[in-house]
Amino acid sequence: MKSFQTLEEVNNYFETALADLDIEYEQKLLMIESNEQQVALTLKKQYEQQKAAIALQHEQEENKLKQNRDQAIEKIEMLFTNKRKVILDNFKNAFEEEKKNYQVNKMELLEQKQAEERRKFQSYTNEQQKLLSQFTYASGLTDAMEREIDNLHQELTDILIKYNQQFEDAEQLFEERCHGLEQRRDEAIETLIDNEAASQSQLDDQLFEALQDLSEKTEKNYEQIEQNFMEKEQSLQEMVFTQQEKINADYDEQREKLFKLQEQALAQFD
Repeated sequence: MKSFQTLEEVNNYFETALADLDIEYEQKLLMIESNEQQVALTLKKQYEQQKAAIALQHEQEENKLKQNRDQAIEKIEMLFTNKRKVILDNFKNAFEEEKKNYQVNKMELLEQKQAEERRKFQSYTNEQQKLLSQFTYASGLTDAMEREIDNLHQELTDILIKYNQQFEDAEQLFEERCHGLEQRRDEAIETLIDNEAASQSQLDDQLFEALQDLSEKTEKNYEQIEQNFMEKEQSLQEMVFTQQEKINADYDEQREKLFKLQEQALAQFD
C-alpha cells in the first residue's frame, strides 16, 4: 500500500482515484451506448434493405406473372384467329362447291329441257310431214295442223312448267344448303368466341390466384424479417443490459476497494 505523510495527502489521493474511477465508469457507459446505437443503426439498415429486396422481388415476380399471362393471351388470340380463318376458309370452299354443284345442276336441267323441247319439235315436224301426205283437202290439213300446234304448245308449256319447278327446287335446295353452311359457320365462330373468352377468363383466374399466393408469400417474408429484426434488437438490449450490469458491478467493487484502502490509510494517523 502507498505510504502517506499527511491526512491531506490521503484525502487528495483518494479523491483523485475516485474521480478517475467515475470518469472511467462514465466512459465505459458512453462506449456501450455508442456501440448500441451503431449496432442498432446497422440492424435497422439491414432490415430496411431486406424490406426493399422483398418489395423488389415481389414487383419482379408480379410483372413476370402478368407478362406470362399477356403472352398466353397473345398465343390464345393467335390460335383462335387461325381457327377462325380455318372456319371461314372451310365455309368459303364449301360454298364454292355448293355453288358449283348448283350451276352444274342448272346446266344439266337446262340441257334436259332443251333436249325434250328438241324432241317435241322433231316429233311435231314428223307429224306435219305425215299430215301433208295424208290429207288431200286443205281444210282438213289445216285443222289437223292446228291441233298439232296446240298439242306442241301444250307439251312445251308442260315442259316449261316441269323444269321451272325443278329450277325452283334446285335453287331452294341451294339456298337451304347455303343457309345451313352459314348457320354452321356462325355457330362454329360463336363457339370459338365462347371458348376463347373462357380460356382468357381461366388465365385471369389463374393470374388472380398466383398474385394472391405471391402476396401471401411476400407478407410472410415481411413478417419473418420483422421477427428476426425484433429478436436481434431484443438480443442487443439484453447484451447491453448485461454489459451495463457488469460495469456497474465492477464500478461498485472498485469504489468499495478504494474506500477500504482509504480507511486503512486514515487509520495510520489515529
